[in-house]
Amino acid sequence: MRKITIYLICTIVIPTMASCSKEVEEPDLVTGEARIYKETGIAFSTASEFTADYVVFKLRHGTGEENEYGQSLSGYNYTKLQEGARTIYQIQAFNDGEEVSFEPYLIDAEGNKKDMESTSVVVVKKNEVVKIWLEKTE
Repeated sequence: MRKITIYLICTIVIPTMASCSKEVEEPDLVTGEARIYKETGIAFSTASEFTADYVVFKLRHGTGEENEYGQSLSGYNYTKLQEGARTIYQIQAFNDGEEVSFEPYLIDAEGNKKDMESTSVVVVKKNEVVKIWLEKTE
């Protein structure tokens, strides 16, 4: 009888204890933010008081041939690239299919605004997205 009682207790207690441990899922927002930091490439964003919905730009890696890229400015979008220095030029922004004038700039590690020239070199680091801001021309 004692053996049966021990088996009965084991068959009730062990499954009950095992079912009480639940995995806690990580919130989607944190997972999304972590994914962004693992990407390598370049992204464009509009500063306040500037409206554009699409940007076209050309990149050249070293002395290789140039490649033209396009990127939507709706939401978070980036162009996936391998790490390294790139020459970026011929940036054009469009709003409803019409070209709009703008000034591009970067924000350095100290938070200072760094204006971009018509032909600039940007360094794409591994697991980092270079963010280029577009603002209204004064």
